[in-house]
Amino acid sequence: MATMPGPQTRVDWQPQPAVSWQSDAALAYAIFRLTFGVNIAFRGVVRIFVNGLDAFSQGLVKQFEMTWIPASMISAFGHVVPFVETAIGIMLILGLGTRWALIIGGLLMTNLTFGTMFLQNFDLAWLQLTYAIAFFLLLAARSWNAISIDAMMSKGSGS
Repeated sequence: MATMPGPQTRVDWQPQPAVSWQSDAALAYAIFRLTFGVNIAFRGVVRIFVNGLDAFSQGLVKQFEMTWIPASMISAFGHVVPFVETAIGIMLILGLGTRWALIIGGLLMTNLTFGTMFLQNFDLAWLQLTYAIAFFLLLAARSWNAISIDAMMSKGSGS
């Protein structure tokens, strides 16, 4: 029977790889984290540098023009999201601050899904759900994050 942690149970929020970096689990995690990081980072990079930040933001404003949400709020959100995506992606590529990148990314997906459902764009909501599942899987399996800067820093600190 599983027991819940008691008051004297130590909860350590630092990554503690439970597997060798050579294990299949660590390799699979690193490849998935890297691929997902590239996907997220380049979503932001393309929105900033290729398509243009203002174009992305104005596209969102146009999508939400029939809603009660103020255009200034949508525009601000549209100017911030690509930078958050880029930062999350880079953090995942490097395996640096992986836990926080996954938490913030998951919460970003919650915000994006809210807007998508508000617009009743159910097809896009399914795509966003797959991103949310990827964030979930990476966060839940973070003990396999043995090939990362987080793991190297954890070993270097004597933990």
